Amino acid sequence: MSQSSFQPRAVPPRPPLVWLLGASSWLLLVLVPAGALAWLGFAILAAIGRRRSWWIAAIVYGLAAIVFAQLDYPLGDISQGVLFLVSLVHAIGANPTWLNLLWGRRENGQNLLGNRTPVRAAAGPRQRAAALSPEEDRLLGGPGIARSDYLAEPAQAPTARRKRKTRAERRAEEAAARSESRVTALSDGASARGTATAAALAPERSAQDSDVELIDVNTANQRALAKLPGLDRGTAKAAVTERSNRGGFASLEDFASTVGLQPHEIVRLRNAAFCSPRPRAQRSFGRRVDF
Repeated sequence: MSQSSFQPRAVPPRPPLVWLLGASSWLLLVLVPAGALAWLGFAILAAIGRRRSWWIAAIVYGLAAIVFAQLDYPLGDISQGVLFLVSLVHAIGANPTWLNLLWGRRENGQNLLGNRTPVRAAAGPRQRAAALSPEEDRLLGGPGIARSDYLAEPAQAPTARRKRKTRAERRAEEAAARSESRVTALSDGASARGTATAAALAPERSAQDSDVELIDVNTANQRALAKLPGLDRGTAKAAVTERSNRGGFASLEDFASTVGLQPHEIVRLRNAAFCSPRPRAQRSFGRRVDF
């Protein structure tokens, strides 16, 4: 004979007394003498609860309070007394509906206006315990009961599996790294040679011309070369053409001999110009095949 397991029905949590008193505080507006503010209380209920009947009651009580206040004694006092009693009875009857509406929104995770509030993921045991109802928290906190036996731990996000690189991809990365290091070494060597040449030419500058900007004969244009001592527009144009054919001048003396300067003009030229290293041709790592 099989024994049926008995499962007690979960008792829904009841609202605390402090909450009930706070939610029923709108009745204080109805208790104002002559029912003068009963319309305001029902207007608050209608705005939060979104009930058409409460809107109608607020409008009717508001108009009645305005009209009855204009009547003379004793009709005015009697009318205001009737308005006070009717609005009070109506408020007492509507308050349970109002309390059930607010508590239902709270139980469903909604705010005061009935909108859904965002639920945050529990990050630890304290947050998981706070998400439980008071009755469930009391039962789980009993002697001999472990929370971990009944509360499931949050599932951890699976870590992304690292993709294993193929041999061809590793070879391509190594070749790219070698090419980059080779280009860096070549650029560093060119920079070092240019620095050494500039340092060697620096003592040739005189103290009186230290503020004069020197012209590089391997990079200057025709207009700049024409300003050098012993040169004009014609010799500057010929120098630029010869520089393009050679790929640059080897030294300042090479430039002077090319344009045909005299020895005394070369001395003046050293105080106004210098010659940077000629640019090296781009190296090719290909292999030439003859057909």
